[in-house]
Amino acid sequence: MSEPGGHWSPRFRVVLIGVILLVGIAVTMVSTLLFTELEKSWTPGSVARAVLGAMLALFSGVYVNLMLAVIVRVWRRPEPTELRLGDAVSNLGTALRQPLRRVGIVLTVVAIVVVGLVLRPPDAGPEPGGLVIMTAFNESANDPRTILFEQWNQANPDNQLEVVPVSGEPDQQNERMVNDAKPGGANRADVYLLDVVWTAQFAELEYIRELDRSAVAGDFVPRILDTCTYEEKLWAVPFNTDVGMLFYRDDLTAAPKNWDDYFGRAAADAARAAGVEAANAASLDDEEILTVVALEAMWAAGGEAFGRDGEVARNADESAVELGPADLTGIERLVAASRDPDIVLDEARTTTDNAAVGAFADGRSLYMRNWPVAYDKLLDRVEFGVVAPPTASVLGGQNLAISASTDKPRAARALIEFLTSASSQLILSELGGFAPTRQSAYDNSKRADIQQIRTALNDARLRPRTPNYVEFSRVFREGIAYALTDPKGQLPPDLLERLAEILDKPVTQPTR
Repeated sequence: MSEPGGHWSPRFRVVLIGVILLVGIAVTMVSTLLFTELEKSWTPGSVARAVLGAMLALFSGVYVNLMLAVIVRVWRRPEPTELRLGDAVSNLGTALRQPLRRVGIVLTVVAIVVVGLVLRPPDAGPEPGGLVIMTAFNESANDPRTILFEQWNQANPDNQLEVVPVSGEPDQQNERMVNDAKPGGANRADVYLLDVVWTAQFAELEYIRELDRSAVAGDFVPRILDTCTYEEKLWAVPFNTDVGMLFYRDDLTAAPKNWDDYFGRAAADAARAAGVEAANAASLDDEEILTVVALEAMWAAGGEAFGRDGEVARNADESAVELGPADLTGIERLVAASRDPDIVLDEARTTTDNAAVGAFADGRSLYMRNWPVAYDKLLDRVEFGVVAPPTASVLGGQNLAISASTDKPRAARALIEFLTSASSQLILSELGGFAPTRQSAYDNSKRADIQQIRTALNDARLRPRTPNYVEFSRVFREGIAYALTDPKGQLPPDLLERLAEILDKPVTQPTR
């Protein structure tokens, strides 16, 4: 250990300096790691770790700033020295009174804390506490969505789910969800189950959180996933989709080959031959369904004013929406059909989707355009077949989005991942007749209509993609309703300019 004359040997000094360095590194690492493990919630354990981390960081700051001087002294003065404890404390106090030394200690402590916080791993696992999902449907024991909610509650006792339904027609449901989500609103929901056409509105107003693309990893149908994006960002995950299907009395007629076969003169002729009341159990109620039927009538005639991906044609100066000859032909055909009792039932103008199912099941019509869920409602009530429409239909459905105001975003995401998993999608399809959103559900489903649904999805089109969709649809269908009752079947003269104004109008927060 020592050489003649009482000096430390070079080997011993190197070892001693190594020990001094290792102690400094160890203390600094431990204090840094304690800050990486700090919890956001204060518990006795987290407070104790914070205090210990602070003490070690302070000790490390002092040690690191004195370490170099100690190492230099050991190397340059190899002789052992006897230093009493009082003298050592006095020397330490003298060193700490130096301004530069104190600045160095403070900077070292700050660096330890900052590095520890930067290296903190991202929070993992759901936050504890109940979740609220706001939906546009009322719970019932047989609804597969309710079954999925119950499964979640059984598997996640720390994140029990409360379902808050909003009643009314789609416009009313939208208003109630907006009033919950807006700044100063109730902000009850952690997750919103949004109609696909509301995603842009909620994203533009920042009512929901942007999601990273890992949220939709897997086999979601790309066409359906399009409804979850706005301005090239992902805002939601598709829960269930919807698309128009054609139901027909396969004991009385063949599957329709074109729009005229189920909504035109050919349909009327077939209805009279079959002895039924009218050809089509049409839904022409002045709600969202009228927008849907009008768009499909325009597309069936070859119209392109409303494109496949939600784009809307405008005139040269973009002051008006531009309807081409084929679009106008589609509206004219719809007007003519709405006035012909051989084509649509007398109550068509006040018929909803559910009412149409009842009329078709009662044998009053040969055909019906409806959503996939109508299939199970018709079983054992009437003989029927179902096919994809011969032309494009509207893509509908519901998307799951995380509220911007939730304090449990990880738990909300875990809920969404559960509800949109491959097994959950298969349950929605097999038990409820919902059109699933994952390819695997279509591959594994045993439903007789599943491949027809998949065919319809491939041809389906988005409704106009705009944050002002609710207002756009209301004004558009008011114009269609006007044409249905106008003696000449004409649209309101200012309709197309009003629609363009809505597309250009900035989205504003609701005032009530």
